[in-house]
Amino acid sequence: MSKVVSLESAVERFVPDGVGLLAVGGMHLHNNAMALVREVIRQHRRVRRLLTSPCGALNADLLIGAGLVDEIATSYVGFEHLGLAPCFRRAVESGSIRVLECDEAYITHGLYAGAGGLPYVPLPVGLEISDVSKVNPEYYRMVEDPFTGARVLSGAPLRPDVALLHALQADERGNAVIAGAHFVDRSMALAAKTVLVQVEEVVGFGEIARHAPGTTIPGFLVQAVIEAPGGCHPTASHGAYRYDEEHLMTYLARARDATGVASYIEELVTGQSEDGYRAATAGRVGALRYAPAAAAASATPGEATRR
Repeated sequence: MSKVVSLESAVERFVPDGVGLLAVGGMHLHNNAMALVREVIRQHRRVRRLLTSPCGALNADLLIGAGLVDEIATSYVGFEHLGLAPCFRRAVESGSIRVLECDEAYITHGLYAGAGGLPYVPLPVGLEISDVSKVNPEYYRMVEDPFTGARVLSGAPLRPDVALLHALQADERGNAVIAGAHFVDRSMALAAKTVLVQVEEVVGFGEIARHAPGTTIPGFLVQAVIEAPGGCHPTASHGAYRYDEEHLMTYLARARDATGVASYIEELVTGQSEDGYRAATAGRVGALRYAPAAAAASATPGEATRR
């Protein structure tokens, strides 16, 4: 049975209003599943707790700017060299959002624990001296090592209710290939109860099956595949196009206050469908696309070989 569905149907069916733990994949300005994020905003799905990868960006900031997030578990939300995340910072300073501060190692290991069905996971030695664990007792606890008797820092498993991920390609059965860096997206897929994957292109089953080592996310983990060419814009899609720095700078300028981000969302998100957004940004995405040789070089070794 085909798992390919429309963007609207995927969010309507699989992202309940008030979702307990929503995870957004990608890292920094790369592989953010922005088409899915924009549709969550259009359908006004509230998020009780948002989980980012070790480095969240526009995917988190836009959801917060839309007023949909009650809590966030993250180690960082920002725009790399472009600056801080304005909506995230404003929400934290005003107290309108609760932050469960995490370090990068915990998010990575916590997802491993969630994927493996572990009750908790011991964390690398040295993290216990950080204040992060002291301000977030919900996710961190000191436990006794049963082998040595030493006290070690441990983390709770992270099991997202829904994960919004991006991949370069997938077949209709949900087998997906992430080009370039995987970040923690595979771990999110393994740990999450429901996985939605937006892709640049839906390809035939044979195309994926011929290159099984490149199947980053196996289809049995995936509930829905959404074909969304250009769907990461204005962030980058590895193997397809670079991030749109001009658009990101425009967003940052408009999101400096609540009125500005509201007008941005009304104009570019809720005021039109994703097809409208795609049409409006097609020229910019086209200009940012990699040439075939560069696209092959930016993909993983397996990807580059088969291009």
